[in-house]
Amino acid sequence: MATRTRRSSSVLPYGALDREHVVKHLLELARRVGVDNVTMRGLAAEAGTSASSLYYHVKDKAALMDLLAESVIESIEVPADGDWKQRIGALYTNAWTAMYDIPGVAAMLQQRPLTGAAHAMDRTAKAIMAESGWPAEQIARAHAVLYIHLLGSIQLEHHLRDAGISGGSEDGGYAVFQHGLRVILTGLQHTSSSP
Repeated sequence: MATRTRRSSSVLPYGALDREHVVKHLLELARRVGVDNVTMRGLAAEAGTSASSLYYHVKDKAALMDLLAESVIESIEVPADGDWKQRIGALYTNAWTAMYDIPGVAAMLQQRPLTGAAHAMDRTAKAIMAESGWPAEQIARAHAVLYIHLLGSIQLEHHLRDAGISGGSEDGGYAVFQHGLRVILTGLQHTSSSP
């Protein structure tokens, strides 16, 4: 299937391309065409610059995917208020919202090693869950279950959306994700309060 890229209405003047500009247009492009269809040439057109200028900031396709992964994860808001269960629920909901509009992002994150932002988010989630009083091994398992639910539900929703199939409710995949999140968190809270 052919994808279209959009040429920015004006070309950037020399020296105007910076990381913030690249990231902004990278996210816009990924939302529109999906992760699998993001290319250096497409990003250059989206950002209103030449491919050669872009290569000065992003050395190759692998670096471009790393930048995309970092940018998506950095956009996830970390909640500050509430008990551990409320904050974990809000964190994963914010992650779902940040990832939902970018087709293919869940599959990409499953295939790439953890980078700086992913490590930071991983530590943040585990630090919040540590407030439950669980040992580190139990926190790691709970985190894995939540992460699998997050990425799996996003990937499933993208697949269903591509196939033209509804998620089974008015809110589609979001409602399904929230239901699963509540079930998991209720089970985790029960586990944390068991003798």
